[in-house]
Amino acid sequence: MGYFYGPVYSRRLGFSLGADIIQKNICSFDCLYCQLGKTIKKTNHRFSKVDQGKLIEELRQRLSEKPKIDFITISGSGEPTLCGDIGKVIKLIKKVSKRPVCVITNSSLLNKKSVRNQLLSADLIIPSLDAPSADIFRKINRPHTGISFNEIIQGLIKLRQEFKGKIWLEVMLLKGVNDKKSDFINFKNIIDSIAPDKIHLNTPVRPTPCVRKNLMPSPDKILLFKSILGQRAMSIISRKIIKNVDKAISDKAIIDSLKRRPQTIVDLAVSLQIRTSNLKKRMQKLLLDGKIQANVQNRKKYFLVRK
Repeated sequence: MGYFYGPVYSRRLGFSLGADIIQKNICSFDCLYCQLGKTIKKTNHRFSKVDQGKLIEELRQRLSEKPKIDFITISGSGEPTLCGDIGKVIKLIKKVSKRPVCVITNSSLLNKKSVRNQLLSADLIIPSLDAPSADIFRKINRPHTGISFNEIIQGLIKLRQEFKGKIWLEVMLLKGVNDKKSDFINFKNIIDSIAPDKIHLNTPVRPTPCVRKNLMPSPDKILLFKSILGQRAMSIISRKIIKNVDKAISDKAIIDSLKRRPQTIVDLAVSLQIRTSNLKKRMQKLLLDGKIQANVQNRKKYFLVRK
């Protein structure tokens, strides 16, 4: 599997070329809502396994195809800050491409000065904070035992002090877990101390393999949270569909995209720039061949790679 996938159509970043520098579902958390399922290895130990030559060669090849790209986003299958080479990866990408670089992180290692220093070359950081207290943090994120909720908050505060780019803090709202009014007030106090440029309120719209119950909070709860947080807060909703243009897409490209995130037919058609009618035929064949599976959530059919 290569280092890059997509471009994927993102609700907040537009067309995002993903950089997967962990490759497997190795993470410091085992989040209740994770669309990739159970973490196969939970760790807070950083490691370096990036073949920098291969990464740059693959990126140059991707860019030579002249895809529509708004961001190059370091995210993917596991927690990217576990990669000890992430700072070098950011700098290498910026040498080859003029596109802005975004890092999406679960914030678990931001208390480490070495990690924050390596992120300083990025243009945008999207860290997450899903809990207003240590108890809820353990319930939602199910962290490695060496990770402290208070240290995460301090890491986010220090990141804001040191990082000159934009910080968009993401909060995943879960029904019956972190959506009480008292939770929202506690969130506000913590978020005010972090001072992000924007606050993104996310919801678990994609299938969650390990949890069967509906975790989607009510619209009223989302509106209440937005009103408490103020003008910086916004709920993440799908942007208008961009007119797609047919091009040759391999089954491998479809499967590689679905490995990183479950998607609807429309999501995938926009990301891959292929007509929905043509994509449906391809998806039907992949379903019959047993390479992908369908899962209905929130009245939408999502497709994911069969385990």
